[in-house]
Amino acid sequence: MTLESFSKGALTFIRATNASGLSVTLCDFGAAIYEIRFKGRAMTIAEKDLEEWKASSSYFGKTVGRMAGRIPNGDLDYLGKHHKVDANDGTNCLHGGKEGFSFLPFKMDVVHLGNGVSVDYYLVSKAGAMGFPGEVDLRVRYFIPENESSLKITYEMKSSEQTPLNITCHAYFNLGGDATVENQKLYVKAEETEHYDEHLAPLGFQKSPECLNFLTPKAVGRDIGDPFLQKSKTLGYDHCFLLENHDPKEAIATLESPVAKMSLFTDYPALQIYSDNYPRLTHLLNTGMKEGLHAGLAIEPVFKPKDFRGMTVLPYETKKMWIEYVFTSKEA
Repeated sequence: MTLESFSKGALTFIRATNASGLSVTLCDFGAAIYEIRFKGRAMTIAEKDLEEWKASSSYFGKTVGRMAGRIPNGDLDYLGKHHKVDANDGTNCLHGGKEGFSFLPFKMDVVHLGNGVSVDYYLVSKAGAMGFPGEVDLRVRYFIPENESSLKITYEMKSSEQTPLNITCHAYFNLGGDATVENQKLYVKAEETEHYDEHLAPLGFQKSPECLNFLTPKAVGRDIGDPFLQKSKTLGYDHCFLLENHDPKEAIATLESPVAKMSLFTDYPALQIYSDNYPRLTHLLNTGMKEGLHAGLAIEPVFKPKDFRGMTVLPYETKKMWIEYVFTSKEA
């Protein structure tokens, strides 16, 4: 395992490269994955210009919270109380508001373990931040094993009072750094997807239409122009897939290109998939490509929309959730 730490402006990065050829570059701003490379090839995308990346509403690789997804009209009703949370997406609160976790600096620590390295990020979010209840103490742990091509993320959460938390990683995958992910094959072990109104407010889960059925792996772009998707005025996928009663030891999603395969494991009960529908066409990515429509695929393990029971963190108890990405090479 080799570790490299470097700073660019106010940002501190750490790059871990292991014996399997997996290289992960992390940043303290937003407790983020800035880049994943495997056997020299890009597995993720992000904006190359770091000032653009810091401010980007695309959340490239960042930890999102307090609540991933949209809260319609910024109205959070929880435990009989109404909380007016920050509206940063029209009238909706998206991913915790304009000063959600993605736009905050975290403290960092590196822990050397017998079988790998953990890079830990810490944040205290004060009660009332962006309108949410409770003071939250969060640790985001990235674990890179010495000899395996995997990256595991563990979220450890505590709160001073009962509060909902829905925290995830907003990494965009593109296995090989192609101009688009439309030709890469996606599998999702889900039979139901969330339906939305024209403002992308959730309406409930229903059986997936054919364009959202990935039980048999298919190219991301095969049905991406289906008229059904236009009902919510998207330019692609921005949908939540239901994973209830899945085995965390089984991959609940895979993405596959001619050069690599990424398998995703998690104990979250749902998966939000977003296909980079609103690219900034003049922005250069860290892969060397310019960002275009469907340049990457965000695959975000989450709680179901409005599943406050699942999201709840009880006072002074530690709650843990985890995500793991496993990479395999398809090249000789």
